[in-house]
Amino acid sequence: MSYMQLVVFRLGDEEYALEITFAQEIIRIPERITKMPYLPSYIEGMIDLRGKAIPIIDLKKRFGGVEQSERSVDSRLLILNIENVGIGIIVDDVSEVIKVEEQSIERLNAELSGLGSNRVQGVVRIDERLILLLNGLNFKAEVLTSR
Repeated sequence: MSYMQLVVFRLGDEEYALEITFAQEIIRIPERITKMPYLPSYIEGMIDLRGKAIPIIDLKKRFGGVEQSERSVDSRLLILNIENVGIGIIVDDVSEVIKVEEQSIERLNAELSGLGSNRVQGVVRIDERLILLLNGLNFKAEVLTSR
């Protein structure tokens, strides 16, 4: 049996997950994020994290359909390392790391995943919970192709 470890986080009332291999660390959102001109509004700007410039994506703004709310004390910056590119994503809360069997992940059919620009890789069902598994590789594309 093959397993996958996922880091689970919240955006509004919904739960999302990424493969833990993409997660580098979880930090509080810095008070200062340097704004960058001519970028889409979902890219908040950049931060300096131990000498590296890290672009910051606000996932609620990027996804559009997620209810916008104020950041709280639980809001976090999930730092991802995707093919040696650092990217930060703002989430409402990082709740847990879970281990699931790969065959228990319900993959989306091609038509449905295409509507989401291949951002959603599948759905993880745990009891009554539905956790949307995101495709981590798309975050690199979001930053590198946003002009």
